[in-house]
Amino acid sequence: MRDAAASLLRLQRGLTGARELAGSGYMEHQALLGAYLLYYWPVSYIEVSLILEELRPLLPRHPWRILDLGCGPGPGAAALLDAGADELDLVDSGAQALELAKALLESRPAGPADGPVRTTYHRQDLAIDAQLPAGPYDVILLAHTLNELWKDESDRHARRLAVLERLAGLLALDGLLVVVEPALLATGRETLALRDDLAAAGYEVAAPCPGSYPCPALAAGPSRTCHLDTAWAPPEPVASLAAAAGLDRQSVKCSWFALRSDAARRRSAADFAATDSPSNQAPTRTQSAPAAASRRGRLAGARVVSEALLNKAGRLRIFLCADGQLTGLSAARGDRRAEELGFFSLRRGDVVTVEGAEPRPGGLGIGPDTALTLDRSAPRPEGTKTAARRRPDAGEDTRAR
Repeated sequence: MRDAAASLLRLQRGLTGARELAGSGYMEHQALLGAYLLYYWPVSYIEVSLILEELRPLLPRHPWRILDLGCGPGPGAAALLDAGADELDLVDSGAQALELAKALLESRPAGPADGPVRTTYHRQDLAIDAQLPAGPYDVILLAHTLNELWKDESDRHARRLAVLERLAGLLALDGLLVVVEPALLATGRETLALRDDLAAAGYEVAAPCPGSYPCPALAAGPSRTCHLDTAWAPPEPVASLAAAAGLDRQSVKCSWFALRSDAARRRSAADFAATDSPSNQAPTRTQSAPAAASRRGRLAGARVVSEALLNKAGRLRIFLCADGQLTGLSAARGDRRAEELGFFSLRRGDVVTVEGAEPRPGGLGIGPDTALTLDRSAPRPEGTKTAARRRPDAGEDTRAR
């Protein structure tokens, strides 16, 4: 355990500190590969599983064909198989990673309802623009892949953007391009910047954002980002390895977005254009009036993008993303109306509709006439109890993170 924890700590520092191990072929190193398989493989599997659960209403029933780029030893592919994928093309630049993916996926016990799955493996390197398998694909997954491509190059954003636009062209009608990256500040903001440029180019951001408007967290300043952060009680050996290495592993964190295919966007636009009724026209950015909506105390389909934070007035405040802006919603601790509405139980990733909130400095507040509806709970790992709410210390910065 001590040896494995030491390798894990070296790997963690190399991926999240100076990031010298990112994209370095560390899976060819026996000890680092072992640490990855014992620790980061389960973490990546859980991340992709949670994202697929959120995307479930948008996924095809059957069949669905998958392209997993930068698949590594297959944690994302395993999550896709468990979610019902029928056909997978796995691509990675490392021979050993592909061999391990093959061994792990083909040792997976089939359930009574499982049919045959076709899985193919391709050793290719996105960094040198290798030829990709032919589409169309229902889902294309890039999990912890883009951040390792051209990470030290000044034009990395343009190169990554070109890769994503190229991949979007391989999607089936209604297909999804899913990008998952580490929840570090730098990689998170680079992920949001890619999302914004794709949205500006006309692609639809299908999830997790409430719309395809520019990300308000990205615009809020260089210290802000937005990411999934879900409480998790890790199984063994993850829990013991984290404890031995001195790592905090009580949650699952990642930055991600899902993009709809360009073909689906064009079809949707054509359907709207063929409809005479103005009420059926596709909404545009200029039709959105977030400031007016906030003044009326109403936010529909708003996503919770922070934990509850204690502000200087002694109120607990969460931040909601809707209509192209971040809006704070607060209540005094122990407020009976807020308790009745379930405000104190909200967690990052939940989707809510708020009506009749009271204007307050910096946002909105729960009042006697406020109505709050939980439209959708964020997916959580099975068996994980909701973590105790984090209370900021008196001197702590309580801005949305």
